[in-house]
Formats: sequence, C-alpha cells, structure tokens
Amino acid sequence: MKRSILSLIYLIKGMRQAGIEVDARLARIGISVDALDPSAILHSSIEWNIQNIIAQRVAPELGLQVGQHYTLAGYGPLLMLLLNCDRVEEALHQVVKFQQLTHLYGSLWLETTASSMQLNYQAIDQFTEIGRFRAQCEIAATFKFIQDIYKMMNLAIPVIQVSLPFPQPEHMLQLEQYQDYYGHDVQFDAASAQFSIDRRALSFHIPSADASTCRLYERKCIAEIARLTGLAQPETLVDHIRDFLDLQVGILPSMVQTAQALNLPERTLRHQLRQLQTSYKQIREQLIQRKALVLIREGSYPMAEIAVRLGYSETAAFNHAFKRWFGASPSQYRE
Repeated sequence: MKRSILSLIYLIKGMRQAGIEVDARLARIGISVDALDPSAILHSSIEWNIQNIIAQRVAPELGLQVGQHYTLAGYGPLLMLLLNCDRVEEALHQVVKFQQLTHLYGSLWLETTASSMQLNYQAIDQFTEIGRFRAQCEIAATFKFIQDIYKMMNLAIPVIQVSLPFPQPEHMLQLEQYQDYYGHDVQFDAASAQFSIDRRALSFHIPSADASTCRLYERKCIAEIARLTGLAQPETLVDHIRDFLDLQVGILPSMVQTAQALNLPERTLRHQLRQLQTSYKQIREQLIQRKALVLIREGSYPMAEIAVRLGYSETAAFNHAFKRWFGASPSQYRE
C-alpha cells in the first residue's frame, strides 16, 4: 500500500526538534527536507527504508520526544469522519477500522469492559534498536492523537491510563520524562501499549456530529484505502524509483543515492534496470517530462518557476530540453 509522505515529514521534523542530525542522513540519499512535496505519496516499503537510514544509532528513548510532533493534519477524509461521528467511542472505532490512513505502521485494536475501553497498539518490531525507536515514536503519537481528538471536538480531555511495552527506566530523570508526558501512573512491561479511558468519557457527544456527513466520509475513507492499495499493485522496481524521485520539488537524487534509499547495491540496481530494458537516466528524464507537461497544463506557475521545480538552474536549459523532447518550446506548448 502507498502512504502519504506527511507521516515521514512529521517524523523528520520531530527528529530535528529532538536534536538528531537527520538532515545530514537524508542528504546521503539525495533528500532535502525543505524540498519535500507534502502532496506526495510513496510505497510503505520505501518509507520503511528511509526510516531505517535516518534512525540508525538513534537512542530508542528519543522516540518519546519525536512522537509528540505528529499531528492530525493530513488525515483528510478520516479527520472529517471523526468530526462527524456521534460520540467519541464511535470515533475510536473508526480510527481502528481505518488505521491504514493514520501515520502508524503498528496495529491498533480495541478492548472493552463494563467501565472502560482500551486502545491497544502493537509495534511491528520492538526487538531492534530502530524498531524500539519507531515504536516509541508511534506510541507517543497515539497518546497525543487521543488527546487531540478531544481538543479538536472541544471536549474535556479525560484521564488516560497508559501502559508501555518497555522496561521501566532505571534513571530517575528518564522516568520523569515518561511521567511528565503520560502521567505519573504510567505503567511499564506491558505486552502491548495500552491506553485505557473511562466509558463515561467515551460517551461524550461530539458537537459537530452529522449522520449523513459521517456516512459520506466513511465511503471516502474506503475509497481512499482502495486507491492507495491499487496504486501499489503491481509495484515494479521502476515504480519504486519513480516514487522516490517524485518525493520532492526541484531536486532529483543520483542513481547511487536512489540505490541506497531502495536498499540495493548500485550495481544490482543498474543490472536489474538493464534487464528491464531501461536505465536510471531514462526513468529520470521520463519523470521530468511528465511533470513538465503537468505543470505547464496547470498554468499556475511562470516558466522560470517551473524550471526550478524540475531541477533546472536556468530557464534556458529547461526550454532547450523541452523543445528537444516535444518539438516546441514550453511557451508554444502552453499556447
């Protein structure tokens, strides 16, 4: 399945705030944070590779700080669906149902008792250092997500009892960081991350609730999952390269950088592309051609800005390349 790039952007910005040298790590694979296109989507496997590159040798505990920078922005139809649910409990059920549209890699499920409901989170990997860092990020983000739901709906934030699937920190300063964020009653050594909420707080009526709008956005969420799933199947090596090159505006990574991002030796990437009767240079040029046509047809940007967005330092160089591709200048094509 493909995913919005926004979850990766929030991760990167959170790492920046935590003092992690993430920009230098991204530069090794040809990515500039400030050039990332917020509307881009990418295959989950590519995002996973990028996360593995930028999280190397990062202390897992830093994920507690990083996860606090995730927001509800970018959830699109899912956010609108939550706003139009009748009660908070219904909204949490919808979050679990459509968790593929969240920023999480781990899985969510609900358990209920007569007095409380428990939202559970299970990480994909808690055994490697990178896996624990990613789990810390997503658990902190899930806790914030629950609080943000209540804030967004102008409801009082209830007490949330949190249990974490990590050992209790030995150092008091580190323990206090967990307590400051999750509350002094935070528990450790749980089988999965658990967020328990009193059922009375889940029965709060959502002021913006509307049944017909809720059904509309539920259909939109179903359609969005189908769209993102369909875009990823069947996914070829060429598709992965195009996805990666399409992540940012103006800057295109080199073949060496692309191979590293795809977790492939450069020689292997070159050989596999040769077997597919194409090359990195050809894929790159085809991508630029497609983007050039889209930008010119939109008519929203002057030619100088289009050239910059396609990675050209001079408009004349872009004009020359465009005429070579299509037999007319960009201005003539637009007319």
